[in-house]
Amino acid sequence: MSNISKLHPILLTLIGIVAGAIGATSFSPFYFWPSYFITLIVFSILVITSTTAKSACWRGSSVGLGFFGAGVSWVYVSIAEYGQVGVIIAALITLLFISVLCAFWSFSAWLAWRLIQRFTQIPASLWITLSVLLGEFLRSTLFTGFPWLLPGYAIENTWLFELLPIGGIWLTSACVVLTASVIACLLLQETNQLGPIFGLLAVWLGAAYLNYSPVSWVQQTGTLKTTLVQGNVKQDVKWLGDTAVKSLAYYQQETIKHLDSDLVVWPETAITYTYPRIKPYFESFAKELADNNTTLITGIPDVSENNRDYFNAIWATGNGFGLYYKQRLVPFGEYIPFAEYIGPILDVFGMPMSNFKSGDDNQPVLQVGEWGVAPFICYEIVYAEQVRRMVRDSDFLITISNDGWFGTSIGPWQHLQIAQFRAKEAGRYVIRATNTGVTAFINEKGKVVAQAPQFEKTTLTAEAKAFSGITPYVQWGYWPTFLLLGICIVFSYLNGLVLNRKNT
Repeated sequence: MSNISKLHPILLTLIGIVAGAIGATSFSPFYFWPSYFITLIVFSILVITSTTAKSACWRGSSVGLGFFGAGVSWVYVSIAEYGQVGVIIAALITLLFISVLCAFWSFSAWLAWRLIQRFTQIPASLWITLSVLLGEFLRSTLFTGFPWLLPGYAIENTWLFELLPIGGIWLTSACVVLTASVIACLLLQETNQLGPIFGLLAVWLGAAYLNYSPVSWVQQTGTLKTTLVQGNVKQDVKWLGDTAVKSLAYYQQETIKHLDSDLVVWPETAITYTYPRIKPYFESFAKELADNNTTLITGIPDVSENNRDYFNAIWATGNGFGLYYKQRLVPFGEYIPFAEYIGPILDVFGMPMSNFKSGDDNQPVLQVGEWGVAPFICYEIVYAEQVRRMVRDSDFLITISNDGWFGTSIGPWQHLQIAQFRAKEAGRYVIRATNTGVTAFINEKGKVVAQAPQFEKTTLTAEAKAFSGITPYVQWGYWPTFLLLGICIVFSYLNGLVLNRKNT
């Protein structure tokens, strides 16, 4: 290990890229969880053995390039097929997007190296963990953020999955990074690892206990027969007039066939007419739904009274009510950051621009009969804190999406996996209705209990269970993560002082 720095920089860069790419196989649909640990072990070794902050930054960049290049390259599909920019420009935009994500890993590597050199009483494994978590937090929040493929998503098939109701995705992410960095430090024969090791033993053994002796944090309060309608409308014709008429007719016909259901859910923008235009047309249909005690929830665009501001919305009608506006918009998909500067550049490329407005942060949940439903549109389900904030007033969660943008890529499967984590964290069923798949029911334990095939026009009916109560994560948020890292830091610092005295 001590000879790593003597390797040629190009070889080290290639090692980093390959190690990063391997990590993408930990996530859905591959689920080979050890591979992400390999990625982080190599990342940690490359950072610790760097001789300068610049070299650490470059090595971290190589791992990030490999990881995001393999893990989120599916964005190319939407840009190439629907961005109207051509293959070359689409590839360049995808590379730019990957490079931006990679920059957060570069920052984490640079910061970790600086901290390791400056504060030697704290073990390198903790500085790497804190730096990576900070980088991932920034990636998740800046410019609405992109909290996709966070470290904690790699552990669905391990004991650590049971920690989600206690500390959420950030606790599992901390455990993953700390485990990998401790292994790297042990391989490099770094000292003062007792604090992190004891902390990891506690969480891994605690997770094992919860796996074999489950704790029920929430209580079931009822069931709702629910039907999800998957229209499978092609993205390139979705907004055409003829398609809008035919798809709306299909959704209505399928709903009428399932008036014995308590709830029927249509996907994101299943209705392509605006809310003010469709509401009068829906009056008789809504009455028929209400007469059968059936609630319809559908995606629909809305427009302000002055016809200037558009919103991506969810509407509940029939035996329910509510209109929710999407809070978290997709950068470059639903809005353009710094539009006054970037807009003209995209116009040169011929790339269409979107101008949706975001909804307020304090919107009420939707009502389905007597039940409260926390709604999330597409991308919003990846924001754990938004789900945590809204789950208190809900009996179950609904997320509607249109992953048809990403074709047959792995993107929709990663999206489904993220929804499973939200269900486990919140202790709630997640009802997921999509245009092309993956349409599914996810139980409060984060397991898919019913699933429709992709790219088929179909319906999926199952019993969705309503729950009350809140999990420790909903109650405490980040605090279990802070507690774990804080204990490790304090113990390591004290242990470091003891070791220094012995060496003097």
